[in-house]
Amino acid sequence: MSPFSHSEYDNHLRVSFVADPDSGLRAIHAIHRPVDGRTGGGIRFRPYASDDEALTDVLRLSKAMSYKFALAGLPAGGAKTVIIGDPAKLKTPELLTAYARYVESLGGLYIAGPDIGTNADDMTELARTTRFVAGRSDLSGTTAIPTAQGCFSALKATIRAAFGRDDFTGLRIAIQGVGGVGGVLVQMLADAGADLVVADIDQAALDAAAALGAKVVSPDKILAADVDLLSPNAMGAVLSKTSISTIKARAICGCANNQLATPDCAQALVDQGILWAPDYVVSAGGAIDGSKDAGLITAQESAAKIDGIGATLATIFDSAKRQNITTEAAAHALAQDLIGQFE
Repeated sequence: MSPFSHSEYDNHLRVSFVADPDSGLRAIHAIHRPVDGRTGGGIRFRPYASDDEALTDVLRLSKAMSYKFALAGLPAGGAKTVIIGDPAKLKTPELLTAYARYVESLGGLYIAGPDIGTNADDMTELARTTRFVAGRSDLSGTTAIPTAQGCFSALKATIRAAFGRDDFTGLRIAIQGVGGVGGVLVQMLADAGADLVVADIDQAALDAAAALGAKVVSPDKILAADVDLLSPNAMGAVLSKTSISTIKARAICGCANNQLATPDCAQALVDQGILWAPDYVVSAGGAIDGSKDAGLITAQESAAKIDGIGATLATIFDSAKRQNITTEAAAHALAQDLIGQFE
């Protein structure tokens, strides 16, 4: 399992395998591109089916973080951590402390934050051992709110581009994943007058969404729901050639990372007549808010950048249409230009 020969390897600066037998820690940490000696990215904790699957995820996610930071105008490069295992069984203060020691040993090259399987309280636990952590519960608290705020800005740009409208009243939107970010989005979109269809494996999250008027469907039905817009906010790789062929929505905009199962799915979406908002643009709100915690930007700058996600996305949509390329290609080109400016 060599990173150098892996299909997702993109000349990453560093790929580290981190273990602590006493606590059960088994993790992979990847640094894609530092900017001014800094990188940032969340700690994902999940029971990967194999070590190779974990390596694939961390390589893809760290690269996406570089693009996310660049497109958000943040002075940091991309990185990511994946901890292998079921957080419900393995996550302990001892394991988090062991990983915090590794983060501290990097001397500020990497600033950690929460991701799937970790939360703001976990970041507070890490902060007992390392200075280099954002998204703590004793500072900003959960990143779900700023992430959802950024997604809402992106959704406004998406419906403007796809439907030529500036309001959500009566718009049919399917939300896949309504815990955390998705739950905040349900509240925001319900308040804005959208007609919502939701799916999740968490019954409490579904009950909360239903209380706001959302229709609940099973997880295997949500992608093909008869709606105007689909918003994936759970796990990645949900947009495969098979699933794309069943999607009825004319636009897709959500915060799930790595939504495309394979790179050629970007063109498959175009062929299906679906406007896709690149996920690393849409989901930047949490990273922006974490950069505030890390002292890289001010609170005022953070709020402006989160609100500006829609404007960045509009530029990408315009570029894709003008050049007759996919939105993924347009976002990639813009990110590469911005990364070059930082370098």
